[in-house]
Amino acid sequence: MITLKINNTLLSLLLALRDSATPLSDTEKSDLSFAAEQLAANPKAWERLIEPRLLQMIQANKALNQRFQFFKFKLENLGDKIPQEFLPTEIELEQAAPTPQTQLIARAPLQVSPSDLKSSEITNMAIRVMLTPNPSETTKKLSRFEQFQQFLNQHISGK
Repeated sequence: MITLKINNTLLSLLLALRDSATPLSDTEKSDLSFAAEQLAANPKAWERLIEPRLLQMIQANKALNQRFQFFKFKLENLGDKIPQEFLPTEIELEQAAPTPQTQLIARAPLQVSPSDLKSSEITNMAIRVMLTPNPSETTKKLSRFEQFQQFLNQHISGK
């Protein structure tokens, strides 16, 4: 359940960043970068430290918060049925948010279930986007998010 909550929050944020017409301030960009660094270093601190600060930053930006709440509602109604075809591919993500060579760390393969792998994919995608100099512009480069938005609108409207 926590995994679903993280996924919904991160995907809602990314979709809101893509959809918001208001540019982020330097402080907001810094807050996103800090949240991404914390999430990368210690994902278990999500509920206690990372999410509250991230939500505070989102709520302080009225336009971003409005889009965030809109997408969060839609994703919660979708449940855990996030179609993989609407998540950016590694190639698309690498083009929009290249991984700096200094961030590459060799790690042993993880033993995870398919649902944990999907969650890690969403978390890793969010971290990479939030670490870019302009996360809003980065999300606009991820064309699958446009398809995802259309899917959410049709799926929820069709209920």
